Amino acid sequence: MGIIENVKNAPLFQGMAQDSLKELSSYCHIKNYFKGQEIFEAGDRADYFYVILRGWVKLFRMSREGEETIIHVFGPSESFAEAAVFTNKRSYPVTSQAVTDAEVIEIPRSFFIKKIEEDSSFALRILASISSHQHYLVGQLEQVTTRTAPQRIGAFLLRFCHKRNTDNGAVVADLPYDKSLISTRLNIKPETFSRALLKLKPYGVKPDGRHIIIENPEELADFCDVPFSSQ
Repeated sequence: MGIIENVKNAPLFQGMAQDSLKELSSYCHIKNYFKGQEIFEAGDRADYFYVILRGWVKLFRMSREGEETIIHVFGPSESFAEAAVFTNKRSYPVTSQAVTDAEVIEIPRSFFIKKIEEDSSFALRILASISSHQHYLVGQLEQVTTRTAPQRIGAFLLRFCHKRNTDNGAVVADLPYDKSLISTRLNIKPETFSRALLKLKPYGVKPDGRHIIIENPEELADFCDVPFSSQ
């Protein structure tokens, strides 16, 4: 897919007019990062925010003692660093690093400033998009706070993990990165992740190293109260 198709899948841009998306795409660039490579560092000038096409990205802070505190982990179709771009300080408060090999769309602040100055209706559409994005973020927070740990893991597997179909209707989901980072994303203590995963066994979930066999994805989706579409 091209930049337009990928950008419009991000919650922040859902509902944006096609002509605006087309114009935006001419300002954007696709960047590739290796696992462990920094995308930006805390204190850098915030001229861009990002939409992830492939891979996973973490935001973190380093303490004076050199200890890392992970703020959040983002996956495909999610955007990050918008707040830093549109604040007056215009600097990134955290460091961003690719957790896996990653491909991202780099979106410049300058495009939005130019469009808002030229077209007041565009500013209203952006406000509507931001509002929609906030609803998405609230929904993500609600899922973390209201669902049990097994439900969070099941929903994560169905939504984000690359899946391969098998002949009997089961799928094999590949964990995209270290379990401790998944635990951070889902607000689960790392030591409870494996126990919570085992509680999904009645719903056809069988761990196999970095692979997770899901014998009945529809049943798991029903337990987690999330939609499921086979890939």
